[in-house]
Formats: sequence, C-alpha cells, structure tokens
Amino acid sequence: MKKLAALLALIMTLMELPSCSLTGLSAQNLMAPPKANADQQAIYRLMQGAQTDVTFIYPRSGDYRSAIIMRDFTGDGVEDAIGFHLVEDGGVEVLFLMKSGEEWMTAAAYRNIATQVDRVCFGALPGGGEAIFIGWGSTAGATGRTAAVNAYLYDGSGYVYEHSLGIYGELILTDFDGDGCHELFAIDKSVPAEEEGAEPTTARARLFTFDTGQPVEAAGADADNAISVYSSVVFGQLNATTQGVVVDGATADGSMTTQVFLFDGEKLVNRPWHVNGESLENPYARPAVTQFYARDINDDGYIEIPAVTRLPGISEDVALDSTSYMVEWHALNPEGESRLVLRALMNPRENYWFRLPFPLLGRICATNDPERRTVTYTEVITDEEGNQLLGGKLFSIRAFTRSGWESRGEFSGYTMLASQNDVVYGIQITTRDEAARRSVEEIAGDFCLLTGEADEPELPPSPSPEG
Repeated sequence: MKKLAALLALIMTLMELPSCSLTGLSAQNLMAPPKANADQQAIYRLMQGAQTDVTFIYPRSGDYRSAIIMRDFTGDGVEDAIGFHLVEDGGVEVLFLMKSGEEWMTAAAYRNIATQVDRVCFGALPGGGEAIFIGWGSTAGATGRTAAVNAYLYDGSGYVYEHSLGIYGELILTDFDGDGCHELFAIDKSVPAEEEGAEPTTARARLFTFDTGQPVEAAGADADNAISVYSSVVFGQLNATTQGVVVDGATADGSMTTQVFLFDGEKLVNRPWHVNGESLENPYARPAVTQFYARDINDDGYIEIPAVTRLPGISEDVALDSTSYMVEWHALNPEGESRLVLRALMNPRENYWFRLPFPLLGRICATNDPERRTVTYTEVITDEEGNQLLGGKLFSIRAFTRSGWESRGEFSGYTMLASQNDVVYGIQITTRDEAARRSVEEIAGDFCLLTGEADEPELPPSPSPEG
C-alpha cells in the first residue's frame, strides 16, 4: 500500500507539470478498469528496475508524446507498452513490455546515448505486424531536428530487434504503392567537412522498405544542400495518379524553399530538377517573412506548393511581412510539371486567407497593422507613364477578440466573416467603385481559415457603402 501511495503521489505531481503529459498512464490509454492499477504498477516496476526512481522522458514531436505508449506491437490483440526513462549513468532507455496473461515482462530494452526522444511512429509491415520507429537525439527548436532513427521489429517469439537507419533531419511514413504497408522517408541535411581538405556530407533523402522483416534502403536521391532547417514535411496525392513527399525548408538566411520527392518503384527523384545546381533558380524560393508551407490549400485532395510575388505599390521603407505578397499555389501534373491552381492573399499570423479575384490582380496593395490586428487593402493605379500609385482604400480585415467584437466590432463598421474560438474576423468595405466592390464581396464569400473550421460559416449581408 505504501508503494501504491508513493506511485500515485508521483503521478499526481507529474500531471501538475505543464511540460509533462501522462496520457500514457491514464486509465483510458493504459487499459480499461478494473485492471488499471495492477498493470500500472507492473509497468512502473519494470521501468524502475534497480533504480530508486523513474525519470520519464517524453517524445518532443509527432503523434505520440507520452513517456509510456500503449500499443499492441506483438499483434496478439492485447496492448503492450513502450516506455522511455532516463538512465542514472547517462542516456535514455526504451523498454518494450509485453503482457502474457496477467504478467508483464520485458521483451527488449535498448539504451541510447541521446538525452531525449524526438518522435515515435508506427508503420504497417508486409504480411502484418508493425515496425516501431524511434527518432533519437537533440532537437534545435521545433523543426531543426538532427537525430538518429532506429527501427524496432518484433520477431514473433518474444523479442524486439533494433536496426539503425542513420541520421535524419525530418522523416515521415509513406505508402507510395498504395498497398497499405508503409515505407519510411528520411531526409538529412548537408554537414560541413569536419577537417580541412575533407569533403562535406551532402544532403540526401532515403526511402526504406522491408524485405523479409529487415529494413532495406530501397532508393535515395540528392537533396538541397542549402537547407539548414526543415520546416514541414507532408506525404500525399500530388495529382490523380501521383503521390509524393513535399519538404519545406529554410536556408541560412531564413529564405524558404520547397522540394518534391517522387518514387516510381525503383528510383527516388527530386523536383525541381538539378536542385543542387549552382545556376538553379528554384521557382518555389520565397523570402524569410513568407512562412507558407505546402498543403492542400483548397481542399481538392492534392498538395499544392506556394510561390510568392511582392504586391505592387508597397513603399520601400515599409517592413514587409507575409501579407505583403501574393501567393500562387501550384500543383504538379503527372509529368512533374507545375500548374497554377489559385492566387491568394494570406495572413498566417491571424490564420486566414482568401482567393484573389482576377480583376484585382496587380491592382491591390496590403498594409498590415499587427497591433490593431488589421490589414488594409488599397487599390493600385498605374498612370500613363507606367508608375504604380496608391488609390483609394478597398477594404479592411480585422481580427477581434470575442469580447472586443461584442463591444465595438459591428458598431465600428465591420461585418462578421467568421469566428473561431475567441477570435472574430470582420470585414469593412470602403470602396464605392461598383466593379471593385463586386470583387471585394467575392473575397468576403471566399474567406477561409488556415487551420480549423469556423464556428459560424454563414456570412451576413454585405454592409452598405457608408460602412
């Protein structure tokens, strides 16, 4: 009883820490009552071993953030456990724990010199079963990972084997052939030469498959050596017949770029072609302030890639941000060539975007006031000499807190576009030009949130010209 009381006190203490997640020890994720306490104690004792206490280690990223992950990695229909804890004399140990009847036992335990776990993911294997992938090592911020990934495979007879797959900067599970079994895509960064006269390590992407239960590097391709931090990696449909991995990254000066990797069953190919060529101008290169990542922007089921163009009429002394650019979203056709899908103006800081109507193409400028959370859009006029001048204001979009909207939103001439959580988005139409007004009303109808769904998608009537 004293041990149980001490265990429960430890759990309650850890649950109060904001950086810790004990979902792996909850009744819901561990097992169903009434066996929860007994199983919980058994798992804890096995992790503790000869140590006086257990210091849990939590994966820093990915879908599985618990120090104890409940998963049926043996495939017998009973949940097993994967636990991470700090070892007293250094490193992190992972334990693979099996339950047979009422007893828990250790199937395997591996120590890694890393002091933290980057991520854990599970891949379906040919013939059934799962591969467990663990990314070990340090992380630089949220997305600048340089870690080592290992695969762990249960052999069916009570043991889990470890296989080293090397270093990665980012990784993702894929299923290029659509057979329901996963491959592992890993991409690393270029590493400078350690000593004078030595060659640097070039950036490379690798695709791992499984042959008779063993991980095999099935294909590889050169990656962009200029990338210093990977920002995003997604796998999905590029068009009706082609799947791919799309990787966004930043160079040393913060500028963004995108690479696309395709696999034909034999070769892994990087687009754009000759991505490491000195003369290559990547069409998806964009300034550091444009934090736009590849995504299915229009919900058509295909991943689109952003390219940016600075809006006209912006003064040289204005500090540029993401609202200062038109974003052209491109998709790849089956031949790997780019095609324009839509043009948009975006404000990722406030989580919204809208399609740019064709009549306003090259005729709109944006001025952002982050403190007031307001972007004002102004007409751009070209004079007889070809100079671009600012005309009248077209409209403004403002993000209110819900209390701010209720107290002054509608009374200040704004009409609600959408709301999400504590944020209400409003538009104020100021142009009196009928043609421009129709375009702005089209914008109001196309207003979208970047993440999540709006609480109130129905749009009210447009305001009068007097605002």
